[in-house]
Amino acid sequence: IRRTINNHETKEQRQTRLARAHLHECPPKSLNSTASAITVAMVSVALGFACCENLIYIFFYNKGPLSTEIAVLLSRSLFPVHPLCAAIQSINVCKQKLENQKSLGLGRIIFPAIILHGSYDFQIMVFNMLSTINGDGDENNNNGDGDGDNDDEIDTMSMIYGLCAFAMSISFVIGGAIYYVRGSRAQKARLEHLDASRTFLCVV
Repeated sequence: IRRTINNHETKEQRQTRLARAHLHECPPKSLNSTASAITVAMVSVALGFACCENLIYIFFYNKGPLSTEIAVLLSRSLFPVHPLCAAIQSINVCKQKLENQKSLGLGRIIFPAIILHGSYDFQIMVFNMLSTINGDGDENNNNGDGDGDNDDEIDTMSMIYGLCAFAMSISFVIGGAIYYVRGSRAQKARLEHLDASRTFLCVV
């Protein structure tokens, strides 16, 4: 650091100047890099949890043949809800830890992820329930009439409900991804502004 030597400086000022003569400004570790590390860590944990959950669904809850197990695994892998929820939560974690928004509690941090995951699970449950009710109702009618010609109609309705659930699942995942991207970009700009206002000294 360049400073003009003052012949009338005090002893304390001289000691301070000599100490600072061995220092210079250096770029600190950016807040954005710390935020990225937080996001990667949280998404990694979520991926591990999702992997364990998928294995439980395949080997414990699903008693069908191998083709069904593979289909269940692929269908669950298409919708990365857990990693997406973790990424959304990381935005609020970074707000609390890096932007010093101490008013953000645990509830506000996880609330957006709860809404996304809860809505995703709810719509799957609703369409599955509708498909089950439709199948049971048609089966009871067939038993009463002695006519089994409605099997194709049952399969058609089940397929329609499945497609609706698939479309809704995609819409929730896309909506969550858009929410994360917008929040992440806004946070990146805020962290860059905070980085610009910081000054660090390091040894030459």
